[in-house]
Amino acid sequence: MTLPHTIFVANEFGDMPHGRNDKDGIYNGLLFRKKHLIPALEKHQKVLIDFDGCKGCGSSFADESFAGLIDHEGWTKDQVIDRISYKYRFKSVIKNIYKYIDEAEERRLAK
Repeated sequence: MTLPHTIFVANEFGDMPHGRNDKDGIYNGLLFRKKHLIPALEKHQKVLIDFDGCKGCGSSFADESFAGLIDHEGWTKDQVIDRISYKYRFKSVIKNIYKYIDEAEERRLAK
């Protein structure tokens, strides 16, 4: 089994990821999804998102980054869950990411 490619968010993006898009600042979810997450997913079958070293993770960032794959990129919940895993000392952040993914899948299925 191949180890996942790891994105170290604090080092490669910013130590306080927050916001949905450029209106919310430079460490936003849209930018992370487009410039870091999608390119990693194009090159690697599995990607680990490592939030260690981050001071927090804004809900709109998490929603836009990961549920955004479903809302805006045509992915399904199963694809997101199969290909991306998360590491962070605050388990509530990871729990919320999965909640946002579930909500995005509900929106996708309702279309």
